[in-house]
Amino acid sequence: MATMAGSVLLKPLAHSAFIGAAVMAALSVLASEPLLAACAATIAGIVVCSPTFHKRHGAAPWPALRAGFFIILVLLMATAALTDRWFMSYWLYGLPLLAYVAVPWRGAWIAIVAVVAIAMFMVYQASGIAQRHQMIGAFFLTLLLSLILAFLLEFKRRQLMPLRRTDELTNAASQQHLTSDLNKEIQRSEREGTTLSVIMLALKTSNDAEPAGADLRSILPQIGRYLHSHIRDFDAYYRVADLQFLIILPGITSPQASRQAEALQRGVQQLLHSHQLTMTLSTGAAGLNIGDDANSLQHSVTGALRRAQQHASNNSHTFNGRNQEPKA
Repeated sequence: MATMAGSVLLKPLAHSAFIGAAVMAALSVLASEPLLAACAATIAGIVVCSPTFHKRHGAAPWPALRAGFFIILVLLMATAALTDRWFMSYWLYGLPLLAYVAVPWRGAWIAIVAVVAIAMFMVYQASGIAQRHQMIGAFFLTLLLSLILAFLLEFKRRQLMPLRRTDELTNAASQQHLTSDLNKEIQRSEREGTTLSVIMLALKTSNDAEPAGADLRSILPQIGRYLHSHIRDFDAYYRVADLQFLIILPGITSPQASRQAEALQRGVQQLLHSHQLTMTLSTGAAGLNIGDDANSLQHSVTGALRRAQQHASNNSHTFNGRNQEPKA
């Protein structure tokens, strides 16, 4: 809920920043300041490529584009330093914090060193300007505050990472909680004497190529919504790999899980066909046997899935604990 609220608040701010940067770029063109216009346009590009502007911009190729825009901005500021554009020196105050937003954490340090070098060069070049000494103190104070803020944000992100329950793209539960949740369901099943089954679904491109692209990334949220709407309220589904999902089904026997896996397979295949995606979908199902724990049950359903993938395209298999072999 906190992540959702944060995105709701930050999205209008990102749109406002884009509009402001675009207006500044247009006014700079009218004022015959092409370098200033280019800087403003580059900042607008960084904002557009951020996941705050659009939730899909957190995946490739947007992070690379965002970093590319920032490199261009640093080069433009270096050009401003070489051409004695002192009035653009105030832009340097925001670059350290912008580096944290636009560049990966490790690369941001290199970018900050480059920004500090540009700032020192501009101060050295502006030997006849009285404000240059004031700029040194103000710049390093701003740099310190930016680093403190970046550190706190990164610390908060790492602290909250283990608490994140869902995958943002598919709204499936995260894999980090799968083993503990499955152990709890196994203990409940043994305590209450009820059945328990799991289903694993795996998408695969027909030519064994690495799945990528906007079409696939747009279909994953729909697959997540489909799974959510076709399981019971007390069932749980997890994204265990890029294109693999595992569903925990309390109170369901192996034959029932097999039938549900086949039904889910047909529904997801129709969804793929409607988007003209040539992918295969294999499913595996396994029921809880005596002595099973979370790891052994996951191993069983993974074996069933692997047998389904080896047998034929768009196939489904169920693990039979009595003979330790998956069967159709």
